[in-house]
Amino acid sequence: MWRSARQRRGCWRPRRSLWTKWTEWKSIDQFDFATHCCDPAKFDSLGHEKCFPEWPSWPVRICCAHHLSKPSYFKAAWKVLALSIFDDEVLEEDRPRPPVQNQVKGIMAYHKSGVTLSTELVGNVVPGPLTRLLLKDPEEKVMVPHDFHVTKFGDHNSPRGGRPVITPFFQAFTRTFSDLYTQDMIIHFSNPLKSREPQFQDFMRQGAGKLLHLVRRPSDMILSGYIYHRQNLTTGEEWLRFRNPPDCLSCDHEAWSDIFRLCGFRCSYSELLQNLTSQQGLQVEQLRSRWDILKMLENAHAWRDLDHVLQVPMESFRQDFNGTLLCIARFFFSRPVEDESADAPPEFRQFLEESQLHSPSFIESCRETLQRGGRCAAAPPGEDEAKFVYRATTHVAAKLEKKRLHAELRRTPGWRHFLPFADAALEATLQGSPTRRIFGCPG
Repeated sequence: MWRSARQRRGCWRPRRSLWTKWTEWKSIDQFDFATHCCDPAKFDSLGHEKCFPEWPSWPVRICCAHHLSKPSYFKAAWKVLALSIFDDEVLEEDRPRPPVQNQVKGIMAYHKSGVTLSTELVGNVVPGPLTRLLLKDPEEKVMVPHDFHVTKFGDHNSPRGGRPVITPFFQAFTRTFSDLYTQDMIIHFSNPLKSREPQFQDFMRQGAGKLLHLVRRPSDMILSGYIYHRQNLTTGEEWLRFRNPPDCLSCDHEAWSDIFRLCGFRCSYSELLQNLTSQQGLQVEQLRSRWDILKMLENAHAWRDLDHVLQVPMESFRQDFNGTLLCIARFFFSRPVEDESADAPPEFRQFLEESQLHSPSFIESCRETLQRGGRCAAAPPGEDEAKFVYRATTHVAAKLEKKRLHAELRRTPGWRHFLPFADAALEATLQGSPTRRIFGCPG
């Protein structure tokens, strides 16, 4: 675990430093390193800035992995979550329903659970189809704030001063469009981080606005992540190529140690996947993804019966793209499916028409056309055709390849100990969510 005696000493410095600064402890023995420097519930994968002024850094990962592995923090957190999902005795009607304000419309996704699709619908630079539907007079250009204020709820302050949000780290990001006429706001939130300070997801749970929560079957997240990350891309997510220290995109500290121990902590995540068999690579991707999966399931369970949260699995877009978009539109406009006439309103039909180029089935057909040597010329307005082709060839996997890898996934240790339960947990949570039925979501 320890790469050098120097790094062992590096884990003592933050402990001694905090003990001298925080005088409420009578002795250093009262200071718990795992709790006060590394607690993922308070600091996610970033560590406490008072313990570790530098981020990213070797000490954050090495010290926290050591102190959180005996006993395993992740295993304990997963056990608590599983018990709350499968043995929840609190009746849904007994849960408090917060009053909801309508000024904020939120869209939240996780890595490989709809970030790319939701980015296209909201808008990457200029307003996308969903933004044009929800805002009367949207700003012409997206804002990418580290921190922002939610009226009546407070400030969302990105951990570590926003450093993890921006390139090249890309641990999380926020995109916002404001309505110049009504002051309404769309907030697109990716890869939510845990923090000891209130975050956007906390405000939305309390009723700051309506939230579209994009989720995905955990086993599919891992397949998608492995297929994408092993491509050895020279552009895009820079964290794939970090070596000093190596990175695995907000993975938990224990997972980081288990992953990069395989190469003696001397490779990037991309390099590691290039030198593993597909079965080994899928196991590594399970380790990398499990913290995001746990956070996704925690949020899905906590929000399962809230009227102002619509939880949509990515599979719905593939099964019935238009039906899923109509459900989302009804939700944001508070129009239950039983109140809608046979024909969708004109603004809904326009939303569907403008969104067709982002349909997973269309992207798949585009990829297949390119593989046959054809030309996929269609691109969204304002988007370069080459960028659209790049997205089609890097973010969508061939069906036969996914089928083969799914068989490999079932032979990994993670399948036996984690994935079937994670898949079942999401399924149970979605079945307990009445909002999808009210607004006519497919499935």
